[in-house]
Amino acid sequence: LFSNMQLLFDLVLLFSTALVASAAPRTCYSRIVSMRKEINSSMENMQTPHFTKRCATKLPKLHIDIHNSCVMSKMRSYLQAVETTSRRCQNTLQPTVQLIKRLYIIMVVPCKAELVFVTDSCNALRRTSSTK
Repeated sequence: LFSNMQLLFDLVLLFSTALVASAAPRTCYSRIVSMRKEINSSMENMQTPHFTKRCATKLPKLHIDIHNSCVMSKMRSYLQAVETTSRRCQNTLQPTVQLIKRLYIIMVVPCKAELVFVTDSCNALRRTSSTK
């Protein structure tokens, strides 16, 4: 009887731990990493459709590396470049632009304390492949 109670207690403890772990809020860092992946994927996908590719060729290459101290200025430059494109390009690029704006705001305000920059190679952010 004792071993059955212990087993039941262990199962309840295991399930409650799993519930708490899945309900835990995402950290700023995990949120930034997730958004970085989404933006880099979106940037790569822009090279495929003909019209989107034409719009993307007018813009500077951008690779989001959240551990590179140049990332903030590169995102600002990219957003400014989007504003100089045609209205049609702006509309086409809107989902990616919104993601970049959200990431920028999150990195500047609530998550600034969690960021650790390990490099300052601005040229590395011009790559198009997301290997990091």
